[in-house]
Amino acid sequence: MIRVRTLVWLLPLLAAIILVAFFPASWAWRLARAHASGMQVEAVHGSVWNGRAEGVVYDGIPFGEVHWALSRVALFGRVRLDLHLDGPLLQGRGYFERRDDAVIGERLHAVVHAQALPVTIGSPGLRPMGEVVVDIPRLRVRGRWPEQLDGTVTWSQAALVDAQGPVALGTLRARLHERAATTLEAQLSDDGGPLALSGQAQASLLGWRLDARLQARSNAPRLRQVLSHLGTLQQDGTLIVRREGGAVMGAAR
Repeated sequence: MIRVRTLVWLLPLLAAIILVAFFPASWAWRLARAHASGMQVEAVHGSVWNGRAEGVVYDGIPFGEVHWALSRVALFGRVRLDLHLDGPLLQGRGYFERRDDAVIGERLHAVVHAQALPVTIGSPGLRPMGEVVVDIPRLRVRGRWPEQLDGTVTWSQAALVDAQGPVALGTLRARLHERAATTLEAQLSDDGGPLALSGQAQASLLGWRLDARLQARSNAPRLRQVLSHLGTLQQDGTLIVRREGGAVMGAAR
């Protein structure tokens, strides 16, 4: 027979194992709310290990449904998380792991619907259209700064919409990488469509800088008109954009 003394410690242990194995996601959310004050959730289903949150809104931005799978090695202090987002603004997926004081992201993929972004461009209130696809094979973040990053951002079927309707830009790209774990760089290019784009952007904890050239490839009055809303065109129709800001790089100009 099992001794009473054995039961005294065995039953709480079994209860703890059962609780951990089936820990409801709703309980976990209540515990985490103190660290996510800007987030709202309509409903939470499943367990902390495999769950789904519906109607997720963060800082007023709707993210729709969030699905996650958390490895049980988290019990030993090693967080491994598969995350999927499915919302009106974007769809995305990725794998995340915490190692010491760094967060590792792998196979990160997101599709953002530009027309759903709450942004306007230029003084006439131009609105973007198309899909922005983000692909980052590997990301390493330490102290909220990406010390390792390589990836691409592709704006496909890019267009800007004004009161007269959409103006096609083609496909625009930014190739992302980090340098010396301190600076993020982006090389800007296009696919040979209506808009010729070249240039680069840089960002660090000390500031940011953008140098770009935009030009309509053919005599397209509507595209030239849209570009003129973004700045003064040169005689050949080229728009040169130079912006910078930050503690070291100076105020935007």
